[in-house]
Amino acid sequence: MKNESMTGHDVLITGVNGFIASHLAEHLVQMNVSVRGVARRPAAAVWLAEQGIEVTPTHLSDRDALRRAMDGCRRVVHAAAWTGGAELPPEVGYQVNVDGTANVLAAARASGVERLIYISSVAVYGSNRAPLIDETAPTPRVGQAYPDSKIVAESLVRESGLPFVIIRPASTYGPRGTAWTVGPIEQIKAGRLVLLGQDRGLVTPGYIENVVDGLILALNHDNAPGETFNMCDDQAVTYRTFYLAYARMFGIDTLPTLPGIVAILARFGPVNLLRRLARRPTAGAWSRHFRFNPSQFSVAKARRVLGYDPKIGFEEGMRRTEAWLRASGHIP
Repeated sequence: MKNESMTGHDVLITGVNGFIASHLAEHLVQMNVSVRGVARRPAAAVWLAEQGIEVTPTHLSDRDALRRAMDGCRRVVHAAAWTGGAELPPEVGYQVNVDGTANVLAAARASGVERLIYISSVAVYGSNRAPLIDETAPTPRVGQAYPDSKIVAESLVRESGLPFVIIRPASTYGPRGTAWTVGPIEQIKAGRLVLLGQDRGLVTPGYIENVVDGLILALNHDNAPGETFNMCDDQAVTYRTFYLAYARMFGIDTLPTLPGIVAILARFGPVNLLRRLARRPTAGAWSRHFRFNPSQFSVAKARRVLGYDPKIGFEEGMRRTEAWLRASGHIP
């Protein structure tokens, strides 16, 4: 890997106050890399500005503002995205991910960016049931806004003419994490986190520091441009193991469990009738697959091409996560 001297604002990160993006920004600053961040709500990124990261208020819909933000930046990490949550209607979230990415790409071309990192997701693999999924697996659309928007955005990146790297994180967790960290904790406190039978579906976690190490490699490695990499840990665990690790932080060894037959029904359409009656959003085929996913996501390519080495294992990652959850008041 070539270690180049860096000048000016070497890296611009969109959505800099997000989970993965903010950790990446902090690590780069610690490496004496100059970082500029784009944030739709800069007030939420004041704590990053205090660490020497220049934060500029810019929306993904404003192509000209994005171009101005990229002035002087050699590399761009496009991390800003709708991640499938209820804060936006799915059709709006789809446009954020697709049109927003198109605007970032146009701005990067106009600014002469030397490398663009696009943070995608393993969600692009859809309902693939292979035991081990690597980057050669197909990515068919599945009819749900989040995975489909990532699939389309990836195609835009490949067709952009830019030197690009596509990164597909899996279930990233750790300090400041939301969906895979604070989310389970809040569900446990509210009594809403329920195991589905044996809950043997697989999670391939990615501890945040491992994922950031991989992103830094992707930013700098000579062999990275034009490639796509899964970026997570090299160990899959069951949903049962993953969620019980959080339960044990409260001193409990079990969680409410639905009978096996209900868990089986949850994999198919009839369960959506129950969700509608409970005034909860219905789950599409991809969402149902994800909870019962039988696959691990391979990082063999990232190891081979980038020298990626996820050093922090699941037990240590959870230990560090618990320490942060306690320090931040999420666990008493």
